[in-house]
Formats: sequence, structure tokens, C-alpha cells
Amino acid sequence: MITLTRLRPVLALALVLAAPAYGEGVSGQVSLLSNYVWRGIPETNSNPALQASVLAEGPVGLYARAFATTLDYQGAHARADFSGGIHNSTPSGLGFDVGATAYCFTESPLNFEETYLRLQFGSLSAGAYHDWQHGNTYLEVGYRTRLGSGIHFMAHGGHTSGDTVSSYDDYGLGLDKSWGLFTAGVFVTTIDRHPLSGLHETRVALVLSRAW
Repeated sequence: MITLTRLRPVLALALVLAAPAYGEGVSGQVSLLSNYVWRGIPETNSNPALQASVLAEGPVGLYARAFATTLDYQGAHARADFSGGIHNSTPSGLGFDVGATAYCFTESPLNFEETYLRLQFGSLSAGAYHDWQHGNTYLEVGYRTRLGSGIHFMAHGGHTSGDTVSSYDDYGLGLDKSWGLFTAGVFVTTIDRHPLSGLHETRVALVLSRAW
């Protein structure tokens, strides 16, 4: 069983090794969302969410990332994610990303950790995420392409299964456009059955973000 205690040294090591990235190796983003949907599950009860993230990249593809969001989910009003790993690409152009994430809610019983492997080749991507403590797995595939004039189209499909969650599928489509450091987008997500209510749900979210 992999627990947060075992993951902390990995995340700490990634942060230490990524720190020497100097100024150009540190980036961030602040976003305002009309509705936050994570893996098909609405986590703000259809209310707006404010999010921020910081990414530090170091030598040989090592990185550390911190992310925070407001939410309204099972009594929790905020969540902070801490990730560390390594990403790079092969000579054939296949990109890979291997790491671990600790999810920390203001309601500690919701906390969990997972390891992940993500692959990308051109506009196509795929990922596998596993929560070893609870035996839950999330699989996803994605497509993102440039349409021109700073506009991007994206499509997403995911499948959740495991020992402590009911299996379900989620899908999404989106468009975004960038103006310098600012990006605005609209995203539509749907889920075949909510693991708690059993209902089919479709959500629309508007997003405005600024990178730095």
C-alpha cells in the first residue's frame, strides 16, 4: 500500500531538485471558473471557483507543482494538490510524464494520493492514475489541436473504476482562445452516471485565466 507518508519523500525530492530551475523555470497561472468539474464530478455545486498553480522545473525534466482551488464538495471548501515527477520525450516525439500527487482537502477524510503515467504524441494524449490506498483507477484519453487565430479545440474521455467508487465514464469538449498571457474558454462535460446520485449530468463551464 502506498500512503502519503511514503509519497512525501518523493514529492520533497522533486521540489528540491526542481528549485535550481531559476526564474525562467518557474511559471504559474491564476484562473476563474464559472463551475469546476473534476473527472466529470462537479466540485463547486455549480458555483464559481478561483484557482492558482505554480510549477517549478529543474534539470533532466524533474518538476514540482502546487495547485489550489476553492470548492464546495462534501463539506470541503478548498483543495490543495502537490505533485512531483519527471517529464521528457523520446527521439520519436513520444512525451511521457511520471509522478505522484497528494490531494489535500479542508475535510481530511477526503484526502488521498495517487501515482500517474501520462503519454503524449502530437495532439493525442493518454493517462493512467491509481490511488493505491483505496484501489481506485482513472484512465483518460485526450485530443487537443490548434484551429488558428489562437483558438484551440479539445476533446476528452475518462473512465473511473475501483474498490471504493462506482464505475462511470465522463466526456468533455472545449474551445479556448489566447490573447498574450490571457486565455478564455468554454467547456462542456457530461457523465454517464454520477457515482453518488446515479444521475446523468451535463455541465458547462466558462474559464478565464492568466499565466505568468
